[in-house]
This record gives sequence, C-alpha cells and structure tokens, in this order.
Amino acid sequence: MTDIPKRRNIIIGDVHGCIDELNALLDKVNYRPGFDSLAFLGDIINRGPCSKETFIRFKELNAVSVLGNHERHLLECSRRGYKSRNYLKLEEEYGDLFSELLENIADWPVFIETDDYILVHGGLIPGKGPEQTDSRILTSIRTWDGEGKDLNNPGNPSWYELYKGAKLVVFGHWAALGGVVQQNVIGLDTGCVYGRELTALILPEKKLVNVPALKQYHPVF
Repeated sequence: MTDIPKRRNIIIGDVHGCIDELNALLDKVNYRPGFDSLAFLGDIINRGPCSKETFIRFKELNAVSVLGNHERHLLECSRRGYKSRNYLKLEEEYGDLFSELLENIADWPVFIETDDYILVHGGLIPGKGPEQTDSRILTSIRTWDGEGKDLNNPGNPSWYELYKGAKLVVFGHWAALGGVVQQNVIGLDTGCVYGRELTALILPEKKLVNVPALKQYHPVF
C-alpha cells in the first residue's frame, strides 16, 4: 500500500531579502506548492541584498505572512507622509513595484491563529491573547516591563519566559537569541541577514530545518 503524503504547515523566519537562502530552504524542506501550506513571520523585506526579488518570490509562492516591524514601519511612513531613510531606500529599489508592495503588506494580518498554533512577528503580552494586543507590541516586543512602554530592555524578562499558554506560539524578530525551542514557544529568527542561518519549522512534527547564510549582508548591531 502506498503511503498517503501528509500536508505540512511550513513556517519560515525572518528572510530580510535573502532570496538565495530562501530558495535553498524551500528546496531543502521539499515545499510542495498547492499541497503544503507556507507562512512567513514577517520582515521579509529590507536589510538584505534582494528585497524586491524576495517580495516577488513571496507573491509567486502564494504564501501568507504576518506583519513584521519592518513592514509596519513602511506602512506608518506611508500613512504619515514621512519618508525615512529605509523608506526611501526601498522606494528606489522597488521602483514601479513599490505601490504594490505597500498595498500588499497593508493586507497582512498582525497575527495568525489556528486551533494548534499562533504566528506572530514579535510576541505576546503575557496573560493576553493576540486579539487583545496592539499591533506595535505584537510586531516589536522582546521583553516585558509590565506596561508596554519599554519592549527591549535586557533588564526585564523576555515575553516568552512569562507566556503560560498551552498553544504553541511561533515568532521571529529576535535574531540575537539564535532561535528558541520550548514546549509552547519556538523562535525562528536565526539571523540569516547577519551571516548565520535561515530557519523553517515544519508542523505538526515540530521539525526545524535550516540553511546557512551565504555571507553576512548587514552588520550586527
């Protein structure tokens, strides 16, 4: 009897324009378009060498993504009429495609929740669900000060150390951690754009797959 192939949920961490590594990772996980589901954790764009090509590839894959802090920054600049340095850089790189980029990311959800897991770029406020949380926090939280004013203070506990929910939360955004694997939390930002790795999570088996960065594209802060 021939085994019936199982549909997999493939989730990929922060790509940041690393198109060659993305394609290598898709090959390595043997992604099957139209059969497996494919989701990204935001920050698909910016910092890396091929942001425009990565966005085009994302559209070709018919994948979904949650909003990352880099995409949220672009949307906020557009809405305010303020062109930051990153906004201007991407506007020049994308050319005629820039308006399509803005329209596309404007439709990205801030989180994706299923019966089995939650996908979010930054993380959750301890004790609250994503639907109760402001998009700024969902896309940028690292540590928790009890109020949400300082989300990146190494003197405060990380949000995921305080997360007590049973549902798996998969997040990106925090490359310095080099990835996180706990029973109810998995972090997939393994710093590809900084010369480390690009990582995918395959569910339901919770299998991690990664490929090495071809080079360091952006300095580590």
